[in-house]
Amino acid sequence: MLNVSAKAVSRWECGTTMPDVMLLPRIAKLYCVTVDDLYKEKCIAYDNYAQRLMSVYEQTGRKEDFWNAENEFAKLLKDGKCTMKDLCHYAILYQFFMQDCKKKSQELFDKGLRMGCENDENTYHWIERQKMCLLSSVGEDETNIREYTEKFDKNSDNVYDYINLLAAYFFAGNNEKALGIFTEAEKKFENSSILYIFGGDVYKRLKMYDEAMACWDKSISIDVSFTAAFWSKADCFEEMGEYKKACTVWEELVKWYEEKGYEIEAEAPRRRLEECQKKTG
Repeated sequence: MLNVSAKAVSRWECGTTMPDVMLLPRIAKLYCVTVDDLYKEKCIAYDNYAQRLMSVYEQTGRKEDFWNAENEFAKLLKDGKCTMKDLCHYAILYQFFMQDCKKKSQELFDKGLRMGCENDENTYHWIERQKMCLLSSVGEDETNIREYTEKFDKNSDNVYDYINLLAAYFFAGNNEKALGIFTEAEKKFENSSILYIFGGDVYKRLKMYDEAMACWDKSISIDVSFTAAFWSKADCFEEMGEYKKACTVWEELVKWYEEKGYEIEAEAPRRRLEECQKKTG
């Protein structure tokens, strides 16, 4: 396997000579250990190299160690050598990675928020909503609702406090409460594109499609740069089976991205447009 003579191996075993340093990674992999393990007096035996690399990532949390382990598990899976135990370890690897990603994401969101609302109000509240979405994805909806209810009670004259509280209930799936907040906010604030995007999304969940479309159209008329309204509108038309209308919205969105020079961003709606075109024949 190493393309060396039996005598060379014998000399290593007897302690007469040492293997060439360039062979150490290959030797380690043969025994399902790391190079560091070769220098230890005792080493735990693993079923394979992938499991050993997973244990390294578990200890370090470094992205490069995650990818080393991921690559090894992917090879096992591709070669049909992944056992039930390996699949469990592979899943645990991603579980660890998910936890580390959540922690890192929260750290970065919090760092952005510490820069202050006065620095850039729109971005500040965008970060708030993105962090809220992250926490909701890991089951912390009550944390969001509690935090933004407290902020709302302190300053309910700010449109962003309405939007954030609406978003907290929307992410939690409490559509009736979210709708109540939207209808109350709509009476006070008529020029918030983001407010109408969320309002439309709430109406869509409640299958109130006409009201949803009116909200997204209002959002686009206020500020066309918040493209989420286009996405929601096109998705809704597809959900309703109105693929020709969806095509029209996807075309508008693709055009908007292309005119602004966002070629990469235009790719996804372009694919959705092609899918809708096929469905319309």
